[in-house]
Amino acid sequence: MELTGAQKPALMEDDAPVLADDALIDADRSFYLVGLIGGKDVGKSALVNALAGRSITPSSSYGPGTEGVIAYAHVAQVEALRELLQREVPGQFRIVTHELPSLRRQVLLDLPDIDSHFASHLQVTRTMLRHMLYPVWIVSVEKYADRQPQQMLQKVAAGNAPNNFVFCLNKIDQLSGFRVQGSGVPAAEGSTREAEPEAAAELRDDFAARLQRTLSLGEPPRVHMISATNPAAFDLPELRETLIREKSAQAVRQSQEMAVQRQDRSLLSWLDSQQLSVRAQRLARLQEDAEELAAERIGGPLLEEVIPRLLDDPATRGAMAEEILTDRVARWPVVRLVHTLLSPLFTLIRGATSRNAAPLQTPQGLVDIAMKETGYSASDLVQTTFAQLRQSQPTFGELYASNRLWEQMSADLAAAELRRLLGATVQRQRDAARLRLARGPGWGAPLRWLLTVGAVLWFPFIQPILHGVLAVPGMLHSLRSLVMMTVEVLGVNYLLSSCGFLVLYFIALWLALRWNTQRRVARLLSSWQTTALSDPSLNLATQTLQWIEHLLAPLRQSRERMESLASRAAAMREAVAKAA
Repeated sequence: MELTGAQKPALMEDDAPVLADDALIDADRSFYLVGLIGGKDVGKSALVNALAGRSITPSSSYGPGTEGVIAYAHVAQVEALRELLQREVPGQFRIVTHELPSLRRQVLLDLPDIDSHFASHLQVTRTMLRHMLYPVWIVSVEKYADRQPQQMLQKVAAGNAPNNFVFCLNKIDQLSGFRVQGSGVPAAEGSTREAEPEAAAELRDDFAARLQRTLSLGEPPRVHMISATNPAAFDLPELRETLIREKSAQAVRQSQEMAVQRQDRSLLSWLDSQQLSVRAQRLARLQEDAEELAAERIGGPLLEEVIPRLLDDPATRGAMAEEILTDRVARWPVVRLVHTLLSPLFTLIRGATSRNAAPLQTPQGLVDIAMKETGYSASDLVQTTFAQLRQSQPTFGELYASNRLWEQMSADLAAAELRRLLGATVQRQRDAARLRLARGPGWGAPLRWLLTVGAVLWFPFIQPILHGVLAVPGMLHSLRSLVMMTVEVLGVNYLLSSCGFLVLYFIALWLALRWNTQRRVARLLSSWQTTALSDPSLNLATQTLQWIEHLLAPLRQSRERMESLASRAAAMREAVAKAA
């Protein structure tokens, strides 16, 4: 009902006159109910008296008629019956007792008219129908075609098996042509009847055909032709013999099982009327059309223009490489000083050529700049796409009633979510790149010290002294020569020339680190562009596709729920068919 917007099935209405759960599962209850159901002046009270063989309820053709429940029960059932009636219709019942052993478990009820003008009378009957396993449906020859009793019967039969019903056409003696065999007196004064006249048979067949249509039966049900004022005439003796024969607990249980199956079939009939499979197919086509349009109108510009602009901009890569380079040179003695001195110059050059490459530019800012430079607005893309979907498919508006993406505010919120996702992805890329590239191998520390501190010691000091010692024989044995060489090495002219060389050396080393960092960053970003990446949280294209899928989530969820309901309804149908 929530998914389709359909009204509640009659079977599930709060006051539906169908068997309640306790009447369907309690097969071992000490009694079961047989009740007479009918409209005003159809002869229910007279039939109760005829079936009981005594006057237990007054008959009248005027006034309000029966106003409450009149129960004809064995004395052993009085307490349990009183408890039920007091709970369901407090103060609106009367119990007439008997001591017939053959009817110890059966309780016969006379109920108010189902077409009564008094709402309280009708409510009493509807309430007791929820506990009455065996309704005896009575109509008269004057009122058998009335619509109101047929509508009530249809509601009652939605929760009870037609095999549990007994149908009676009362006041048959009012039709002309009935005579006691061989006596010439009316049937009202005799005990037998002659063959049914053609008019009576036609009336019975018409009533049976109406019942067949109302209850959706394969064949017309049996209709008892009776006259409640003539207990020994027509079909009443046979009917009385049927009703005064107590049913076994097993027979009651079988009747309950048939009623449960009937309720299942009624629910399945309502489910079939919702056309769940057709709705699911319609939603599947709608989802396919929506996905194609969203891929073309939203995914195309974002994946072909915005994302490549964000990934392939050399200045953007340079900004990421700058952060990683800062972390790398922090572990290189002397080189970190060169980086501190030269990085502002590179920042100025990069800032003059591309604003979004500034090292302090936030990931969210990079996304906004990429959107602006490509000329696309995610909000406009979403709004126009969903406006077209809503215009072409009216059902679309119902599915997105709580998130109207064709309106400006909802589209802006969706676009903000995309910017947040892309910005978070860029930040994750930066963090992953720094984690992967900034840390060198464990054996890199000795190499860094050798190339930095070692160079400072080697080129200005160790290398010239060692060269002089090895170049002049016997210099190791002349202290004066060694002192002179040391003084020469520490001289101003020599140190200035050595410092100039070291500056060039460390600048070259810094540039080599810079080039290596940029190359590794470029290689890493290229690997993150493939959709086969093991970690989709680092892929901008994947995040964009997931965002588009989220936009279509209400449609997809509705289709999945509809398909699930259709599948469950089919499984229930098969189970009910097997149980039958």
